[in-house]
Amino acid sequence: MNVLPSEMLERFAGRGLLLDRSGPDLACCRIAPIEDCGPGDLVFIDHAKYLEPVRRCRPAGVVTTEALARELADEPDMAVLIAPNVRLAMAILKQTYADRDVRASEWPRIHPAAVIHESVAVPGDVLVGPGAVIGRNVLLGPGVVVMANAVIEHGAMIGARSVLHPGCVVGYDCEIGADVILKAGCVIGSEGFGFAQDERRRNYRIPHTGKVIIEDRVVIGANTNIDRGTYGATLVRAGAVIDAMCHLGHNVEIGEDSILCAHTGLSGSTRFGRRVIASGQTGTLDHVTVPDDVVLLHRAGLNSSIKAPGMYAGGPVQPLQQYLKNMAIMPRLHEMWTRLKAVEKRLAELAAASSRES
Repeated sequence: MNVLPSEMLERFAGRGLLLDRSGPDLACCRIAPIEDCGPGDLVFIDHAKYLEPVRRCRPAGVVTTEALARELADEPDMAVLIAPNVRLAMAILKQTYADRDVRASEWPRIHPAAVIHESVAVPGDVLVGPGAVIGRNVLLGPGVVVMANAVIEHGAMIGARSVLHPGCVVGYDCEIGADVILKAGCVIGSEGFGFAQDERRRNYRIPHTGKVIIEDRVVIGANTNIDRGTYGATLVRAGAVIDAMCHLGHNVEIGEDSILCAHTGLSGSTRFGRRVIASGQTGTLDHVTVPDDVVLLHRAGLNSSIKAPGMYAGGPVQPLQQYLKNMAIMPRLHEMWTRLKAVEKRLAELAAASSRES
């Protein structure tokens, strides 16, 4: 990275990501954290508490809000870029100037240790790492990157520019859209958890013959499992992001731009609407429906569907304000119980005294 703030502004002003610039046009050579920045660095700040360390460390450029930019107006040797959304600016600028280049491989474009079925047409700009396995009739879009030891089973489809990190698996007949990132060790299209029992409670596996469809711009975290449908498809819609170590059961549907944080587990046929946020360790029973714009917090556990948008927490899940009131009472339960028992004892004494008098 070696870029001038004026170049950044020219590139991103049309998208509304950056609005204005002040100060000298100094080259930025690194995007750095505030606590470890110095001359030549570019940093992002969205809170007044970061003004003092920025003044002390003297980075070349600062991306910040309009209000904080006014606080830095007296810094003659610091370029200041104004962003309406500092966190969004950080995401896009880091993607542009400081992201890992997944195409900068130390291996040949198609590693000789990769196993590719003869039926597969590999586009000229696709990279295939060592130990990767690509099965019969797999369709690869342009710009796809298949890293070491990734497996794509027969009949699967991988959309343009999607990246499969080391050790991930795409099961047979599954469909991956464009610009998808599958991180290390995730499994797309494993058989779902479905069994029948006889009169002696012996288990008999129910084959899951559906598939998984991942739409465009989805990110799937490391070691996440998404089961194929029993029939039909498990579906993750465009723009959704799923953290590491999550589990989506068979025939789950995740709406556009939803966020699932680590250790979330969704039972079969759960339906999430658009822009749903599930914080860590959210869980559902099967056939639960969650509408658009719901936020699930504090290990939310859903044993029934939610009807209206809003914030919900706890298990069984309840509206957030009700949950917070209940949680505030929890530390005093023993005290309240002790007082209740004292009141009951006193009432019994009064009742006994009244009985004797009568």
